[in-house]
Amino acid sequence: MAPARPGVKAETTAVVGVVVRRGKNLEIDPAFQQGQSLLVAREGIKPRVGDLVLFALAHGRRARITRVIGRRETLADVLEALLVDRLPRRDFGSKVLAEAASAATAEQTVDPDRVDLRDLFTFTVDPATARDFDDALSFRADGDLVTVFVHIADVAYYVPEGSLIDQEALRRTTSVYVPTGVVPMLPALLSAGVCSLQPGVERKALTTEVVLDPQGSVSSVRFYRSLIVSDERLDYDQLQAHFDGTRAASPALEAALALGRPLAKAVRGRREARGSLQITSVEPEFLWDGEALVDAHASTESESHGFIEDFMVLANEQVATFLEKERVPTVFRVHDLPDPFALDRMLNVFASLDVPTPRFDPFTATPEDVRRTMVEAAGFVESSAPRNRGRQALDQQILRAQSRAIYQTDNIGHFGLSLAAYCHFTSPIRRYPDLLVHRGLLGRLGLAENPTTSTLPEWAEHCSVREREAKKIELLADDIALAFLLERRLAESGPSMQFEGQIVGFARSGAFVLFDCLYQGFLPARELPGDYYELDETETAMVGRRTGTAYRLAGSVDVKVTSVDTLSGKVDLALALD
Repeated sequence: MAPARPGVKAETTAVVGVVVRRGKNLEIDPAFQQGQSLLVAREGIKPRVGDLVLFALAHGRRARITRVIGRRETLADVLEALLVDRLPRRDFGSKVLAEAASAATAEQTVDPDRVDLRDLFTFTVDPATARDFDDALSFRADGDLVTVFVHIADVAYYVPEGSLIDQEALRRTTSVYVPTGVVPMLPALLSAGVCSLQPGVERKALTTEVVLDPQGSVSSVRFYRSLIVSDERLDYDQLQAHFDGTRAASPALEAALALGRPLAKAVRGRREARGSLQITSVEPEFLWDGEALVDAHASTESESHGFIEDFMVLANEQVATFLEKERVPTVFRVHDLPDPFALDRMLNVFASLDVPTPRFDPFTATPEDVRRTMVEAAGFVESSAPRNRGRQALDQQILRAQSRAIYQTDNIGHFGLSLAAYCHFTSPIRRYPDLLVHRGLLGRLGLAENPTTSTLPEWAEHCSVREREAKKIELLADDIALAFLLERRLAESGPSMQFEGQIVGFARSGAFVLFDCLYQGFLPARELPGDYYELDETETAMVGRRTGTAYRLAGSVDVKVTSVDTLSGKVDLALALD
């Protein structure tokens, strides 16, 4: 449902295509949407073959080109074309920018109600390319207890409800990240400027102060507006190097990590003891040399990522618990129980692959049975599946059995984290639900006016929809960047290059194969030799009709690349038989 706020308009339709020659004619194929080819109209811009263009329908089966975006052989141009196609309204209007400039001047305002934490050692940890620093951490020893300060950018201070900036942020609901950059939710003057917790400058924050014992149990919590200065800015690799002992830390950082590191493990241990799921996700991490993409590798969660995540989850939980206890209408981040029959199907898949499975009856299962079974099954995968020998395929099965996490005002808890109350609070620069939560909290604390709550259900649904749309764009952008890298590797090493892969999924017409721990391609059943292969009833194997030869889920296969489509990010494979 669209957000019910004046000034928020639906996206306009924009279509991007690529110019191709067919016989004597120049035609346009839609680049990222389904549709038929169109002839290039005589009026409009004259293109070249290979141009990425924005076009509008003319008369007949013709298209008039309104803009040439770039070339299909250039990664930056393709990703720009993707954003033009999917996010046609990316620029901020002049009135929004003017309002942002005016709001930014409030940085100099002295607020007597803020707690002065400028003398407290504070640091941030973000991706190396980040410019929007939402969160920072501080630690202080109090006898046997440790006080954790989670400082979050006070975006609500600069973005009043109902302002033009707020209306635009609600329309977008989230920043969108692609390998070449970010489409921010807020103007850069705010997102990368006065709201961002940059090192060495005073920043207005909303602090969650949590006192923990050595076992990670919460003794007390309070929330307040603060004034902070970030003393050090780290990226995840730098923090991991500190943990590994390969990078020296300043005395202040070393003292902070000495307090925080064992506490993070204790907090996570308590969450795991309650039955939270531990599912490994693998995402591409791109390496750039200036504006040139030079490489990528599969990034798995390191201790440095877990360290930050543990304290952000803690803050999110504490805020959600407080708001629910105080009966403050807000937007929760909820994750429902898996459907028992989806869980049962997952267990059948595991059993067909000889992975140990717990006993489970979907007809009589209680919510506690579902939780116990899912946690046990994930534990079996963790202990029995080598990371590069089928683990990714099994992790994907666990993910597919889950319900989707969404935003809503009715709190049903968060199954995956095993929390009774949870919200998104720690990223208000890039997520609109966090900004809604900030306003509710500030209103309850008497630090700001109470916000509008009557339309929260509609806004929560809108944010959930836009989150899914943004994720699709980000995944496609990653696939496109990987396709460009793969195409270059093949050009350098030759098309006969072979890869070791594992089967991670099936369609009726073939198998999806993850290879080189990073790329995914499609292996058509017609390319499998010596027989006619069909998907079996459990959808866990392609089986030869005559020979019974099977290619199973999580099985290893050697493959070679037969084609790469850099516009769609799709890769076709064949078995490497020599």
